[in-house]
Amino acid sequence: MRNYAMLALTCIALLASCAGGVKISPALQMDTYTDAENADQSFGEEGVIWVTSQGGQPVKIAYLSFAGMTTLPQQISSASLKMYVREIKRPGKVSIFLYDNAAMDTITWADQPEYDPEELGTLDIQGPGWQTWDATDFVKKAAVECSEGCPFSVVLVAEGDASISFASMEGSTEEKAVLQYEAS
Repeated sequence: MRNYAMLALTCIALLASCAGGVKISPALQMDTYTDAENADQSFGEEGVIWVTSQGGQPVKIAYLSFAGMTTLPQQISSASLKMYVREIKRPGKVSIFLYDNAAMDTITWADQPEYDPEELGTLDIQGPGWQTWDATDFVKKAAVECSEGCPFSVVLVAEGDASISFASMEGSTEEKAVLQYEAS
């Protein structure tokens, strides 16, 4: 009788662990930034990507494009965006926005795409190293906008007078940005 009880508990524990969500990490396909002072230059092959604002106005905006979304928004329980901060000229807040398509690594300030104006997460960055945004709202919105497998992009915008660089995918693979979400 005791063996049957142990077997039953083991089966219940196994089923409970299987019922949890699946972690999904869409592939980072491209990262770049645009620069208002170099409006016709692209930065898609740089080793770092910059976000900078001056007097509350963005002057460098970063874009990270990920492989297609194939999950429904109601299936997403949590998400995070993890990026490695390389250098901080001026600390401050960096917010994430959605561009519901793939940004190209050749975009410039003059021809950058229009992204959704709804802020979907903010992080106050004070030092170098790994930083993690709660990207749940971002991924759910991407799932609504890109439900048929289209690629999507994170847009990073500095606030106030912040100026921060992040590791680019052209640099170290250990410092590459990771977007991960849990879906049921």
